[in-house]
Amino acid sequence: MMFGGLTALSDVSLRLEEGQIVGLIGPNGAGKTTFFNCLTGLYTPTRGQVLLSGNRLPGDPAQVTAAGVARTFQNIRLFPNMTVLENVLVGRHVRTKQGPLASLGHGPSFRRGEEEARRHARELLSFVGLGKVEDETARFLPYGDQRRLEIARALATEPKVLLLDEPTAGMNPQETDDTRQLIFQIRDTGISVVVIEHDTKFIFSLCDHVSVLVQGMLLVEGTPEVVRADPRVIEAYLGKPPEEVEAEVRELASEPDGNQRTGRHAAQEDS
Repeated sequence: MMFGGLTALSDVSLRLEEGQIVGLIGPNGAGKTTFFNCLTGLYTPTRGQVLLSGNRLPGDPAQVTAAGVARTFQNIRLFPNMTVLENVLVGRHVRTKQGPLASLGHGPSFRRGEEEARRHARELLSFVGLGKVEDETARFLPYGDQRRLEIARALATEPKVLLLDEPTAGMNPQETDDTRQLIFQIRDTGISVVVIEHDTKFIFSLCDHVSVLVQGMLLVEGTPEVVRADPRVIEAYLGKPPEEVEAEVRELASEPDGNQRTGRHAAQEDS
């Protein structure tokens, strides 16, 4: 993906299996959100293509959603003056079958469709833990609940793939753990999930596979165990010379049981 003379993404490729959770990490400005924008039709890639189940996705966000790819955003984008239920119903619109005439006439077909949409929306609110606040105005929800509502609205589109852009940003530890469990539950329904997150502890405890972007390029990918021990990944986050990082990785690997860490190592990993 190029913007004028600036290359935002260069030869970045990611494969997602059905029912898999993939993490996408990297420093600020690495191109993570740009990658999501290319996947969802907000940007048209300068070169390359996006395939879902072997079919090329269109370059239109509404058509991408209809094809089965939904997303949340780094900054919450709810309809703040709508109720919680109404926000989820907006997401359900892409699966509504009633045409303009049925909507204008409010006939039996329209009413059945509306009732079905409300039933489905209430099931999703219960699924994400918001079943008791469906009539609340969205802007009055606590921050963590607003994040959950955005996920429920994305799920209302019945996606095959769910893209989550920093779903735990600004959350406390309990909210973060609750979000981890919610993503596991989403995965268990058969939906594949891609997560952008700066909290590497969250990513490594959540994902089956992790890809690391640095300056618009894919630095390394693999299992969480492989990625977290790669000196290049540690350098990208800590800004240390490769040889110093490699020495610390060797020292860490030589410790008793391979898992114990000194306070210095723990502080580095927390960073």
